[in-house]
Amino acid sequence: MSFSSECKDELIRIRVKNAEQRLCQLSGATFTAGGIRISRRPSLFYHTENPGTAKHIASIALSLYDADAVVEEKRVEHRRRPIYEVTLSGKEVERLMRETGAMVMGENGIRLMTEIPACVYENEDNQRAFLRGCFLGGGSCVDPKRGYHFEMVFRAKSVAESAAQMIRGFHLPAKISVRNGDRFIVYLKDGDDVSGMLALIGASSSALALENVRVEKDVRNYINRTTNCEAANLDKQVVASIRQRKAIELIDKKIGLCSLPVSLQQAARLRVQNPDASVQELADLAEIQKPGMYHRLDRLMKIAEALEEE
Repeated sequence: MSFSSECKDELIRIRVKNAEQRLCQLSGATFTAGGIRISRRPSLFYHTENPGTAKHIASIALSLYDADAVVEEKRVEHRRRPIYEVTLSGKEVERLMRETGAMVMGENGIRLMTEIPACVYENEDNQRAFLRGCFLGGGSCVDPKRGYHFEMVFRAKSVAESAAQMIRGFHLPAKISVRNGDRFIVYLKDGDDVSGMLALIGASSSALALENVRVEKDVRNYINRTTNCEAANLDKQVVASIRQRKAIELIDKKIGLCSLPVSLQQAARLRVQNPDASVQELADLAEIQKPGMYHRLDRLMKIAEALEEE
């Protein structure tokens, strides 16, 4: 099961007792998955790939209206997964269309699927319910193991803009893009924002699962960075040790280590005897501070450089 399906399965288990919120959720699903068949008796239909979502839409509609609902599985050519179609008809279907915003009668005639109903804006709970319905009808969320991307697809630009503005009202930076010229995508990409959006619409368990994946990624990245840093430091340590031992060998060959001050003789012996030791470890053996050992090794390098130039 995909992460999106898990999110939707969690959302359809939420029991919305408030009738107005159920209407707002049905409205959201209508704007993303709904369509109208105009005939002698118009009907409203919904298409979804999730069978649970199809049953949920039918259940909400029947809890609010005296309507007939039919849920059918349909196979579509060139698609691996079937489509589940919910058809709503009956004597109250026209009222359902008007109240969900599917059909608005205005001065300039009938407008279809272009205007979010006023009840959605009455309070934040209604807005959350509407956005939940939008996601159920036409939303997806990438598996956080692969990345962070949350989106909802709308047919009308005006509705997409209104939905994006609604999300921004919850301090989440929703953006809009256009797909295939006639689909308007409201999306979020940052991990924090995707997690916040899932929590906003009620998918708390999915939001927590996303956060757990983020923590695991952060820990792995930290371990990788630390390991790479340690490996790089070890490489530097090995190169420095080789250069220091070559310098000591040159000094011993040209003037002899005995000609050096006692402190430098000690540093030279310790480096030759402990080729893999760090500067701190050499300092501990000499019972001096680390900067002191750095200074002594640096002096040995400079003496060797001067001997090379002679």
